[in-house]
Amino acid sequence: MKDDSSAEVKISLEPVVKTTSPTKDSPSHRANDGTKANLINGLNLLGFFLSLSASYLGGIAGWFGGSTNDELNSKYKTLITPSAAYYGYIWALIFLFEGFFAVAQLLPVYRRHPLVQRGVGPFFIVACVTQTIWQIFFGYELLLAAAISMFALMISLLAILMRQYSVIHDEEQKRIALIDAGEISEEEAVDLTARPPTLSYWLLRFSFALHAGWVTTSTPCVVAMAMMQLGMDVEYELWVSCISVPLIFGCCLGLLLREEMGIPSYVFSGTCSYAFAGIAWELYAPSTVILGKHDEASITLMKNLSGFCGACILVVTFSRIVALFLRDQCKKLLKKEEVEEIDGAEYPYVKA
Repeated sequence: MKDDSSAEVKISLEPVVKTTSPTKDSPSHRANDGTKANLINGLNLLGFFLSLSASYLGGIAGWFGGSTNDELNSKYKTLITPSAAYYGYIWALIFLFEGFFAVAQLLPVYRRHPLVQRGVGPFFIVACVTQTIWQIFFGYELLLAAAISMFALMISLLAILMRQYSVIHDEEQKRIALIDAGEISEEEAVDLTARPPTLSYWLLRFSFALHAGWVTTSTPCVVAMAMMQLGMDVEYELWVSCISVPLIFGCCLGLLLREEMGIPSYVFSGTCSYAFAGIAWELYAPSTVILGKHDEASITLMKNLSGFCGACILVVTFSRIVALFLRDQCKKLLKKEEVEEIDGAEYPYVKA
């Protein structure tokens, strides 16, 4: 009788094909392209120092108009103004990692990186200029102009994120095509998508997601400040607050649940959650400015709404990380290839 307990083995008689060296257009060749820095690299460095200088001189030293950002935020406090400690920490992180980017993108290994040349492109210098303009307008208390500048800054940063997502998708498709064509092996292929937690991710992608997330939550706040300065009814400020927080919350969920390359964006969503926590914390002990404008019901509404949205983003983020980790582990088990050696040659086979 046959032993049915033994596993049937199907063996492919085609030996494993050795791949060739990387071609001129392969990702590994382009990653090591040591060409000189171009105009975009220079403008990125210049823009960073311009933005950093304006933010320090205006926001901390009070050169523009004589008031610091802390003083103006206290003067024009709204229902969606985070606690002062929250935006103090986040701006330090933003400038720190954007400084890392500004220096790293000048290095030979990164200066022609697709995420720098096509992903960031001219939009970082645009973001730096608009942030400088915003700081000047904000310092001189031209809040309507500051709100327009902040909106332009948000669009510039979101454009960088969208362009980087597009580059990540294109580069991954090229890498897969070269591997399938046998021009390079998986070991030789250089991953230009800068996946977390690689060093490339922290240098080329992290700062923009952080900056975009914070500016996205700050834009409606500056709009509410402008409405306050214009003497508009406090009901309009309440409407801006009630609409903007759930809208941003929905965008965060969309970025967390999508399946495209470069997504989910944990940093953008986490930054928004951080901002919502800062709003809720500030409203637990509201300032006299808030108490003088809004009733207790409005304050409680925004406190609970921002706290709920911030907590939900954290829960979804944690759940998403766990779910994707388990999915990737299952894929690795299903795609695990075993090799049988016959007469010194290795042949791939699959158990029946």
